[in-house]
Amino acid sequence: MKTWDVIVVGAGPGGSTTAARLAMAGCDVLLVDKERFPREKPCSDVYGRYGVDCYKEIGAYDEMVAKGFVFPDLALTSPDYTELRGPNLLSLTCPRRVGDNILKETAARKGATVLEQFWVNDLMMKRGQVSGVKGKFEGRFVEYPARIVIGADGSHSWVAKRLGLFADNYDEVFLAGRAYYANCDPPLRTMEVHYDPYFFPGFVCLSPHPGYGDVVNMGIGYQMTPYVQAKEDVEKLVERFVETSPYGEKMRKARRVSEWMGWRVPSAGQIGKTYAAGAMLIGDAGSFVDPFILEGVANSVRSGGYAVQTALEALEKGDFSEGFLAAYEERWKAKMKPRLDMLHQLSVVARNAEMLNATFQGLKSNPGALKKMFG
Repeated sequence: MKTWDVIVVGAGPGGSTTAARLAMAGCDVLLVDKERFPREKPCSDVYGRYGVDCYKEIGAYDEMVAKGFVFPDLALTSPDYTELRGPNLLSLTCPRRVGDNILKETAARKGATVLEQFWVNDLMMKRGQVSGVKGKFEGRFVEYPARIVIGADGSHSWVAKRLGLFADNYDEVFLAGRAYYANCDPPLRTMEVHYDPYFFPGFVCLSPHPGYGDVVNMGIGYQMTPYVQAKEDVEKLVERFVETSPYGEKMRKARRVSEWMGWRVPSAGQIGKTYAAGAMLIGDAGSFVDPFILEGVANSVRSGGYAVQTALEALEKGDFSEGFLAAYEERWKAKMKPRLDMLHQLSVVARNAEMLNATFQGLKSNPGALKKMFG
């Protein structure tokens, strides 16, 4: 039976870019996903700037820009409507059913073997080390050996669960949701995130989609602990935001053109160990989501880049032990942890309206700090 160099489980942005990079480096890569693409993915559709270098590297960025929208700036507001505004540096919005498909197809063009509707439900183990995946494909139960398995299978990751690395701290896990709306008046061009007093301690995110009938993606984020105690569901809370907020006024005549879709978002506030013998976790599978505005796509791509570096070294040395793969965690912590820690501190502040107001007021009066935040 063939043994793959690397099997990547999950063909979202992190998994697809990781597979593309590994294939470009000459690895024999298998990329599997339980869905058939193109597929819907509930998200605010933001492909953040920290993934842009990777999209360019694998040759996907121009197509993503052509089918998406590079918005000019980003606005954030606190419960007292203090507004922070800064320029957007390369981030874009694109429906995930479109953008993720571009990245998956790019991985295939770069040489990765892609299998869709492949359900991974377990890992192969040999002497305490991951040695492949088990799943169901084309009606058959199958086993595919690999030297390394990379779990990019999202917020309900089977890979993380099988490794005992699945975190579920309700104080750091969020409920997120989104629906698409048409006829926003005036048309939305700025990306907006509002910690509104009528939606607190959650936030509402408005993402522009010019080119798709001026559709707006209205998304929400709400920490699970207060949400399970809330008296109203998110749709009622969103309605109140639209009816009462000055930032919701533009949505009052808008028409919802999709169903609300919700999902679980594991934030970096609960991030723990992200590797084991023969395996690494990236993206939502490893809780790499920005804890403040829940942007996860770019962090998934970025963490995937450090997994690629580590995988290539492991393949060269023939060492897939837990000790060797610990280099992955050392890499992402050195480059990603300072920013994730800062965003986690902001997310903790955001649980108290007065503290968040004061923080926004302080940032607004400090151009240097504001530039660093948006830079």
